[in-house]
Amino acid sequence: MSAGHSARQRSSSSTSKNSRSNSVASKHLQPPPQTLTPESPDQGFQPCAATASFLLYSQRNVILVLHHDTLAIERRFTLHIEDVLWIHVDNTSERGSGRLAVSYDAGNTVIVWDILTGGEVARFSSYEHMRIASFLRNGNISFGNDQGNVILFEPATAEHISARTIFDPVTALAPSFDCKTFAIGYLNGSILVATLRPSFTILHTLTTNRSPSRITGLSWHGSSSKQKTDMLATQTSDGDLR
Repeated sequence: MSAGHSARQRSSSSTSKNSRSNSVASKHLQPPPQTLTPESPDQGFQPCAATASFLLYSQRNVILVLHHDTLAIERRFTLHIEDVLWIHVDNTSERGSGRLAVSYDAGNTVIVWDILTGGEVARFSSYEHMRIASFLRNGNISFGNDQGNVILFEPATAEHISARTIFDPVTALAPSFDCKTFAIGYLNGSILVATLRPSFTILHTLTTNRSPSRITGLSWHGSSSKQKTDMLATQTSDGDLR
């Protein structure tokens, strides 16, 4: 057998092995299925959230649940029809801490998930675009929408109530420890501390001398071990942290 013929055989064999390996790899790395959401060139980072054990992030309309230590995929949530816009997890409540997650898609559908089983706990559809969600210590979930409403949702019964605040999109929410008082941040830079039931009542209005900027984050925390006063941390889209 000539050297040229032997080289061609090795080349053919190598090409065959590579094609088989590429074929096997392609079976494991399937792209997310098509959704009803049109492509957007302005799409930012993929929505994500984390518990003490798992990292959740979305690929179009699919949410992947990964282990922190190995990044191995534990399960997929595939019930959304359109692209997932945000994900929040329950790191707060006494009953479901680290177990529940809530996600929202471009079709205004909210789904509450059991992270450990992958099952759907509850869902509802919103008439208005919702920008933010936050779990309460009692296991309920608060949502803020573009009309300035705060919605309180109970996953166990799928019942919800809506409270009208001011007419400006809600961009941040921080329920207090007692689940009665809420810090509410708005697109126009306003921050209100208020109760929602039996009616919307403003307790405090927080202002600064800076130019208005969208509120991106709110969080309650203790002032110190000696002082039991609740403090509120705030962050705006222009980087101001207080």
